[in-house]
Amino acid sequence: MDSGYYPFRLGRFDCASLLDGFMDYPIQNIYANVSREQVETALRQHNLPVEVVTTPYTYLYVNTGQHRLLVDMGAGDLTPTTGRLVHSMRSAGITPVEIDSVVISHAHPDHIGGMLDDQGRPIYTHACYYIGKEEWAFWFSEGAALKANEHFISVARKALEPVKDRVVLVDQESEILPGVRVIPAPGHTPGHMVVVFHSDDQAVIYIGDTVLQPLHLEYPDWLSIYDIQPEKAAMSKQRIFDLAADEHYLVLGAHFPPFPSIGTVSKHGKGWLWTPAFPGQDKKE
Repeated sequence: MDSGYYPFRLGRFDCASLLDGFMDYPIQNIYANVSREQVETALRQHNLPVEVVTTPYTYLYVNTGQHRLLVDMGAGDLTPTTGRLVHSMRSAGITPVEIDSVVISHAHPDHIGGMLDDQGRPIYTHACYYIGKEEWAFWFSEGAALKANEHFISVARKALEPVKDRVVLVDQESEILPGVRVIPAPGHTPGHMVVVFHSDDQAVIYIGDTVLQPLHLEYPDWLSIYDIQPEKAAMSKQRIFDLAADEHYLVLGAHFPPFPSIGTVSKHGKGWLWTPAFPGQDKKE
């Protein structure tokens, strides 16, 4: 079994992809508006399974020298195949107590489900939490029930409430810490945002769920069932991946196979092509 982490350097920053587990999704959930035949053809072309879409749950740790940050906190006990994030961190020599900043891309269960321990207490006891102002407002609003299912709302409120006194609400693109920039990318959820880390002349962008799979880049019109605001999601996709391609960022896709889920994107027709940065290095013993 792999150890669940993949260390890499970004200029002066020490970074690690961290694996929380994986999830098998029905194909029609990930590619909802195209025929099964089209999807299976594309999957075969990329040597991917055609029965289900198996996605890693990958998150990002960055030590800037001044701050130790975690972007998203895993799925917790969402499924029997998730909940490994803290174990992966410890394998990498990282303990939850040393995390001083957590950036929440959005409050879906697979990104904040690992926020609390079994007693309902925050795992990252010394952290402040950065989240989109609109994201926070949405999950605590009466209107959330019109756009999200009850389970998602329950998980978000249960996870976020205990840390409300340590939350920093972000309402625009900004540098929240030296070398750490958040960019609103609404659509998947109303306050979804991405995170860019810059050091020297290098950068990595954690895209959260701007898209769920590399085929959503190659075929940008293919949609999943999980975007709350599809039209805004399409605009965010265009902006974020044009930026990543133009600036030659490393890209970490939270659900991009294979782990460590890091690669680059380049423009291709109406969309983009995904190239893994570390082919053949998806396991670290």
